Amino acid sequence: MRLKISLLKEPKHQELVSCVGWTTAEELYSCSDDHQIVKWNLLTSETTQIVKLPDDIYPIDFHWFPKSLGVKKQTQAESFVLTSSDGKFHLISKLGRVEKSVEAHCGAVLAGRWNYEGTALVTVGEDGQIKIWSKTGMLRSTLAQQGTPVYSVAWGPDSEKVLYTAGKQLIIKPLQPNA
Repeated sequence: MRLKISLLKEPKHQELVSCVGWTTAEELYSCSDDHQIVKWNLLTSETTQIVKLPDDIYPIDFHWFPKSLGVKKQTQAESFVLTSSDGKFHLISKLGRVEKSVEAHCGAVLAGRWNYEGTALVTVGEDGQIKIWSKTGMLRSTLAQQGTPVYSVAWGPDSEKVLYTAGKQLIIKPLQPNA
């Protein structure tokens, strides 16, 4: 295996890069404290600024909406959730249009993840809350409340449970209270 290094053309980030994600094998996106979302094409070595976020939005995490399954199969993800330090999450299209911004937590929204079907979103924050949202950004429930910030979250493979961190612990919480 050989390591291939290439210098990509402008634009590039000027501040700390806080999150990255692949859309295809040749294309990835990155967000930075310089308030830019940049698309990187690895085949053509081109970079494109997709959107310049408002100066009060510092991105923390993002997650691509799951690729659709079945008849209308997409070749790549078309939108993503971006969490930020302003207590909001933002639903953003692949072309950079902010579709919706939602007040989600007191303090920063530290992580956000789509479930595997793309029907729900989970967010966690500095306020210690774990919240479930619809794909349109409507609050469905507050799943749990911790006394400390929750930094990481993941869906179970069946989208029936959520795994999150609380200090030194990993906690698996079922969505159904009687489970």
